[in-house]
Amino acid sequence: MKIDRRTLLAGLAATPALAAAPGLAQAAPAPFLPSDIGRLKRVLMHSIAASDRGGDRLDGNLLPFAEADMAVMVEQQAGLVKLIRASGAEVVEVKDALATAIAATRKSGIFAAWLEASFPLIAADPDSVTADTILGRDPRFQHRIGSDGNWRHFADDNNGSMMWTRDSAIMTPAGLVMGRSVSLRRRRENHLLRFCYAHSPLLARYPVIFDAMEEGIGLEGGDFTVVDRNTIFLGNGNRTDPRISPLLAQRLNMDVLAVQTVKRDFIRPARMGSAAPMLELQLLLLHFDTYFTLVAPRHALTVPYLLEKEFAETNPLARYIRGARAQNLLEEDEAEKGLTMLKEFGKVTLYRAGTGKREDLGDAKLVDHLKAQGYRFTWVGGARPTGDQAAYQAFMERAYPELRRQASNIVQATPGRVIAYAGNPATKAALEADGIAVDTFPARELWAWHGGPHCLTQPLERA
Repeated sequence: MKIDRRTLLAGLAATPALAAAPGLAQAAPAPFLPSDIGRLKRVLMHSIAASDRGGDRLDGNLLPFAEADMAVMVEQQAGLVKLIRASGAEVVEVKDALATAIAATRKSGIFAAWLEASFPLIAADPDSVTADTILGRDPRFQHRIGSDGNWRHFADDNNGSMMWTRDSAIMTPAGLVMGRSVSLRRRRENHLLRFCYAHSPLLARYPVIFDAMEEGIGLEGGDFTVVDRNTIFLGNGNRTDPRISPLLAQRLNMDVLAVQTVKRDFIRPARMGSAAPMLELQLLLLHFDTYFTLVAPRHALTVPYLLEKEFAETNPLARYIRGARAQNLLEEDEAEKGLTMLKEFGKVTLYRAGTGKREDLGDAKLVDHLKAQGYRFTWVGGARPTGDQAAYQAFMERAYPELRRQASNIVQATPGRVIAYAGNPATKAALEADGIAVDTFPARELWAWHGGPHCLTQPLERA
């Protein structure tokens, strides 16, 4: 079928048209998501399968990664899905959204055009391509050798990172914000979800009100928290570009409180073979939701010390780095980079709704700023003891290991109750002591991939 340019563009990037369509925007219920807490009504998830191990042409490894026990991962992720459904929320699967989007666009030729642009190696026979084909689950394209007798790449296994659906897009009170991953490998997820939101009947009710792909600027959903109808918290500098904060404030007409992870003017795309200084520290604090999540109105679960100005140079991680450097266990320049990051980590800047005007908040870090707003905090690892030695020991023995196990990365399905990974007893006890019930599920194979329940869910609607 011959397609004109307008139809082709609609297939490849139809979300701006959806956002601009007044009939759709007016008919859709609002607000879709008044806050990142509250009763969850509908959520987008991607359930992995035991066969998801096809390899990825952009991972840059000499040999395919095969360390994960996929059968156990499938079982553990299913535990989260079960808890969410038990809360009464509807779970929409990415595979179903993709399948219905394909069905809706196959006859018109839009699907064939999108497939040719996005997945050209499997586009020769578009009528035979299914959602499983695109997701790398089609046995016709798995582990194939070519005419030269060597491996021939056809389709990427998109599932390993696709399960972290929070990063691809974020719902707000007025509609959807499409993300744009800094990782070229993960950017395929943005393209795929963009197609689903444009064409799947399962997702048709949600207008796209901001598209980071069109803006050409990095945004990952793990850095994005909807506080209320007027306010966003946005981590930046590690996986989200700092320049996006004023744009979001203008377009969404919401105050954006930008929280610095690493001080940068902008973020370059990650490339194969590129150096990764401070990798462990940046993975520990990968996204905003790896160190801060809301559990109730003006009540947050967060890492102790790092987000307070008082401990900018005396927090336990800074004490560890300086000690390791003094004992020649760390390179001097890498130690200095880590100490500089920690000193400035958590500094906040406010961008005003509508104008995007920057409001300097001085040297305040996030916890300092929120304390003045009447927030209370539950600390990862539990209560903080007094005295330098006791505080350092408690952090390294409880808070640090549980932070690595994604203790702060939780999701709420019903008010007063959160879902968390099992294996973080100190944080669980601290939440319960502060009046928050905690449902847990085993997740050893999941937390090792630097994400938690918050990352595994893309809420679409909350009460």
